[in-house]
Amino acid sequence: MLTRWPATQTLRTLSVHLTFILVTMVPPAWASSERSTFFLSNEFYGAQAYTDPAANTNYQARLANAFTFWPPADYGMNSFLTSHPGGFTFDMQAATKVKGDSATYIETQRQAVAAICSSVGINQSAWGAMVEWDQGGGAWVPNGRPRYAGLTRTQAYSVFTDYYLNNSPPLGTYLQQTVSQRGCRLLSQTDYAPNTFYAFAMGADIQILERGIDELGDSSTGLAFIRGAGRMYDRPWGIDLSTWRTLADSATEFNSSGLLIGGWSPNYLRRHMFIAFMGGAHKLNIEPTTYYTSPSATQLNPFGQMVKDFGNFALTRHPDVGNPVVPVALMFDFYSGFDTKHGLYNQSDNVWYQDIPYAAGDYMINNFLKVAYPGHWLHGTTSGAPFSDAAGYKSFLLAGGDIRPYEPMPSTRWGDTMDVTLNTASRATLDHYKVIALMGGVVIDNTLRSVLQPWVQAGGTLVVNANQVTTADQTLLGVTLGGTSAAGGASRWVADGTIYTESAYTYKPVTLVTATSLATTGTAPLITSNAVGSGRVILTTPDYLQTSARDSLLSIGIKLFDWLNSQYAPVRVTGSAIEYLLNQSTGNLTITLINNSGTTWSGTVSASISGRGVAVKEYLSDTVVSFGLNGSTVTISGQVPPFDIRVYAIEYSPQNSSNISTCDLNKDSSTNITDVQLCANQAIGAARCGSGDINKDGVCTVVDVQRVVNAALDSPCVSP
Repeated sequence: MLTRWPATQTLRTLSVHLTFILVTMVPPAWASSERSTFFLSNEFYGAQAYTDPAANTNYQARLANAFTFWPPADYGMNSFLTSHPGGFTFDMQAATKVKGDSATYIETQRQAVAAICSSVGINQSAWGAMVEWDQGGGAWVPNGRPRYAGLTRTQAYSVFTDYYLNNSPPLGTYLQQTVSQRGCRLLSQTDYAPNTFYAFAMGADIQILERGIDELGDSSTGLAFIRGAGRMYDRPWGIDLSTWRTLADSATEFNSSGLLIGGWSPNYLRRHMFIAFMGGAHKLNIEPTTYYTSPSATQLNPFGQMVKDFGNFALTRHPDVGNPVVPVALMFDFYSGFDTKHGLYNQSDNVWYQDIPYAAGDYMINNFLKVAYPGHWLHGTTSGAPFSDAAGYKSFLLAGGDIRPYEPMPSTRWGDTMDVTLNTASRATLDHYKVIALMGGVVIDNTLRSVLQPWVQAGGTLVVNANQVTTADQTLLGVTLGGTSAAGGASRWVADGTIYTESAYTYKPVTLVTATSLATTGTAPLITSNAVGSGRVILTTPDYLQTSARDSLLSIGIKLFDWLNSQYAPVRVTGSAIEYLLNQSTGNLTITLINNSGTTWSGTVSASISGRGVAVKEYLSDTVVSFGLNGSTVTISGQVPPFDIRVYAIEYSPQNSSNISTCDLNKDSSTNITDVQLCANQAIGAARCGSGDINKDGVCTVVDVQRVVNAALDSPCVSP
C-alpha cells in the first residue's frame, strides 16, 4: 500500500517549491512496502573503504547505485556519497557487546552519520544498527544465545526481544527513537526468516534478509517471509546477498586465470539476484566481494561481469518490471518461531532456534512448504558432492569441476506468489491478497475474526482448517461443527469426480448448513466452501490437512491449492520443475523462469490477456519471441538451459489505454503524488529516465516534474 500525502495541499506546495521537491520533499523512495526505486548496493568493509577504486568504478559502470560502508563516518565518506548520488547504508552495530565499542563511540558515530544521512537524503539512507543481530552464535551473543527449551512460544518471544531491547545497550534506546530523533532510518540485517517480523515489531524502519550463505535458509521461502513482513508493517525491505560459503571457508573469488577458487559460482548468485529484484525488493546489498582481477579495478572478474550485466538489466534496461503478483498469504501465529529447514544443522522438527519441538500445526507448515517450494530444505547441503571440506572443495574447482550441481536451490509449484503474514495483521495488510490460508497453530479469536470477516465479505477467499476454528465461526463456515474425529479413506474432488488414494488420516465430521462440498470421503465433507458477502470461506476438515504420520500434505489438500492457483494466478506454467516469478503493470505481464536444475527446462507459459497489439519479448536478450494467440490466451513455448534464466514479457495495449494520461506514470488511472515521486526520481537520476520524459525531449528534468504536478492538481497533462 502506497503512503499517500494530503494530495491537494501537498501538490500546491510542490508546484511552488519544485526544486525543493527534487531534493527533500519527494515522498521516501522506501516510503512503504511497495517498491518505487531499486537500490543495488555494493558493500565495502573497513575504514575509508570508499577510497577503494572499485567503489567509484562500480558506480560509473552501473554495478551499483548505492553503497554500504563501515566506520568511521567522516568527511571523505560524505564527499564520496555527494559525488555519487544514490542509496547509502552505514553499517555499525548499535550494541557495545558486539565489537567492544563504547556507547559514547556509538553515539558519536551516530551523530556523524546523521549528518551524512541529511546530506545524502534521509529517504535514501539508513544506519545498519542491527547487522546480523539474530545470529545463532557470534559477536551478538558472546555468552551464548538465549535458550527457549521448556518455554511456551509466548515466553520465548519475550525472552528473545528482551535480550535485544533491554540487554544489548544502547540498541534499545535507538529502536525507541523516531527517524528524526535518530537522524537516519534504522536498518536491520536479519539472518533468520521468522525474525523479519520481530525486527519490524521492535522498531526497525528498513530490513534486509541475509541469503546465499549455506548456514541460512533459501531465498525463495525467505522472499515469502521478508516481503510479507514488509507488507504487514508497511515498511521497505530487501535482500542481503552473502557470497560466503562456510563449507568452502571463503567468499566468491577467482585466481588470475579467472578460475573460481572459493565461495559460490556467479551463476548461483545471479539467480538469487533475480529472485530479489523480480520479487519486489527495494534493496539488494552485495556483501564485500572482489569484483576485479587486480586492486586497480580495471578488469572485471566473472563475478564482477555478472553483477555488471545484472545492473544493466535492473538499473538501465528494465527497471520498471511492475509489481510482483502475490495473490496468496499464509497466515502464521505471531509467536510461531517457525523457520524453514536448511543446511546440515537445521533439519530437526523444532522451532525457536530448534529449542521447542514441533506441534501438529508446525508439521502442517513444513508439509505445505515442501509442496510449494520443492527442495528448499536442501539449501546449504551438498548431497553427492565429491568433496566434504574446504580443501576438497578447492581441489575440485582447481581441477575444473562444475560446482553448480552442488549449489541446490528449490523450484516452485505455484511460483513465488505467496507471502507469509501473521495473525496480528491489519485489514490493510490483508487487502494485498486475494487468498488467506491459515497455517499451523493459528486459532481464530474475536480479534482475528473482526479483521477476517469484513475482508471475506469484500471478496476475499479464506482457507481454514477445522483445528483453527471454534463454534463461534459456524456462521462464517456454513457448517455445524461436532462429533469425534473419524478415520478417512480415499478422497474425491467433487467438481470432476477425481479420486485420490490417501495415506492414513483423520478428519472432523461437519454438517452442511449453507456451505457446499468441494471434496468428500465417502459421503462425508472433507473440504467445504461457504459464500460470505462477495467472498467465501473454505474449510478443510482433515487434521491439519496432513497424514496421521504428519509426513506429508494430503493429495486432496494439494488439489485444493492447485485449484485456487488456477483461479487467481494470471499465468500457468507447465513442464518439469522450475522456479518462476510474476510481475504485472498496465500493459505488461512478465514471467521470470529460473531453472535451478542441471537439465534443460522445456515447457509452456500461458496467460489470458485483456488487450490488443500483443507482443512477446525475452528481456535478458531483448529479442522478440514467437507465441500463440487463441482468443485472449497467449501461449509461449520456451526452453531454459541448466542453471539459467529467461524473462518473458507479454506486452499489450489495454482495452482502455486511450484513457490513461501520459502523466499517470504508474498507469493506475490516477495522476497523483506517487506519479510525482516517480517522475522526480527519474529527474534526479535515482531511476532511469523513461516514462518521466513527459515532454518527449529525450531527458527527464524539472520541466517534466512540473507537468506531472500540474496534472495531479487537475490541470491537463501537457505532452506531445
